[in-house]
Amino acid sequence: MEEEVNSIVKSFPDHEKKIQQLFLYDETFRDLCADYIMCAGRAKELKADLKKNHEKIEEYEDLQNNLEEEILNFILVKKQ
Repeated sequence: MEEEVNSIVKSFPDHEKKIQQLFLYDETFRDLCADYIMCAGRAKELKADLKKNHEKIEEYEDLQNNLEEEILNFILVKKQ
């Protein structure tokens, strides 16, 4: 779990404390972060073969950007 939190904190370093709180208490947030981590990892793998996987890379990067927006929105809306 700590590895996942650190991965999200790298993407949103200004929100470390909030991310840690949400990760502990909010299953939906954890699921969203797991999707983001999987997506980011898959996009990185696909970049290794850029020509062959150009369309897939764009699809995963778009999904990654959308998930980043959702995570940031979740962080900002769930103020305690």
